[in-house]
Amino acid sequence: MHKNVIAPDRVLLLLSLVPYLREHGPTPVPRLAEAFDVPAELLRALVRFLGTAGVPGETLSYQHEDLFDIDWDALEQHDVVSLTQTVAVDEAPRFAQTETAALIAGLHALTPLLPPEDAELAQRTAGKLGRALGGPEHRPISVTADPEDQRIPGIVSAIDSGRVLSFEYRDASGAASSRRVEPLSLTQDSGSWYLRGFCLQRQAERTFRVDQMRDLRELAEAVVPREVPVQRRQPMTEIVATVSERALSRISAFSPEPISAEGERLRVRIEAWHPGTAVRLVQRAPGEIVIEQPAEAREAVREWADRALSAYGD
Repeated sequence: MHKNVIAPDRVLLLLSLVPYLREHGPTPVPRLAEAFDVPAELLRALVRFLGTAGVPGETLSYQHEDLFDIDWDALEQHDVVSLTQTVAVDEAPRFAQTETAALIAGLHALTPLLPPEDAELAQRTAGKLGRALGGPEHRPISVTADPEDQRIPGIVSAIDSGRVLSFEYRDASGAASSRRVEPLSLTQDSGSWYLRGFCLQRQAERTFRVDQMRDLRELAEAVVPREVPVQRRQPMTEIVATVSERALSRISAFSPEPISAEGERLRVRIEAWHPGTAVRLVQRAPGEIVIEQPAEAREAVREWADRALSAYGD
């Protein structure tokens, strides 16, 4: 059973609901609830709120023509949502410069991971956006220090072919080591690429910064299939954590619900639909909060900490 969606997600849901209804027309509430994977009761509440929302006109006050309107009879009698008037959604969208720059950066970040045809399309699109930003001589923006880093295609190739990677690794403290790694995934965070893999020297999963690798080679040695227990989990709807009383105010934006108290620490429940929320909680109150449940939230925090520590090796 779904729980209420937290406030930021409600805003996103409202922003998605209007174009969906404009495209599909009158839609029963149960079908909308299934499409957006939220409780029907929440959708009805949001639709009623939508009927009071709008954009103030020239008088800086809300007139009837400045508000969204719905077919109330259809909603109350037939449980069908039908928009009869929309506002502020008919204008062609315009990107701000920062939004355009973010799109260009995202395209450059994806390019090394794409097949040749898609990579060429991404580069052409980034070029057009770049010219819109600053003229034909504008230099494309990239979130990586070296957008032509040849290690990236090599790592992607090893992941695709299931081959072991060999490389020299130097951590932030200057310690060098030779590694043989079964590659698992390649991700980017804060402008740096990270390889997650099973290190055959350490016999454990490790995270490596790609820009600290040297002499990268794909070996003929195949990755060994490893038993990973498959667990069927219920969809994540909340996080349970313990937090110190003095740090409770720092996570107030997440609307923590106290469950119990033990000395100066509180056990709280926080509505969340994505494990990444746990990382944001820890960042808000470092050293003052411990994520207890669910397991995927704890894993998200562990991986985040792994990426931070990867610069120092082990």
